[in-house]
Amino acid sequence: MRDGEIKTACQQACPSDAIVFGNLNDPKSRVSALQAETRNYSLLGELNTRPRTTYLAAVRNVNPELEG
Repeated sequence: MRDGEIKTACQQACPSDAIVFGNLNDPKSRVSALQAETRNYSLLGELNTRPRTTYLAAVRNVNPELEG
């Protein structure tokens, strides 16, 4: 199967194309390219929990006292 050839029902129902599934081992796949973006983050990823779900967002620290 090629990348994007099959879409799940939730992917088809999402008009903003915000849900992406794919093969992370394929460097040419869309999901692999999205995970390589600097905006990609995972919840509790800094604790090495290795979550399967990641998100794209501009994460901003509005409180400079929290910088470590």
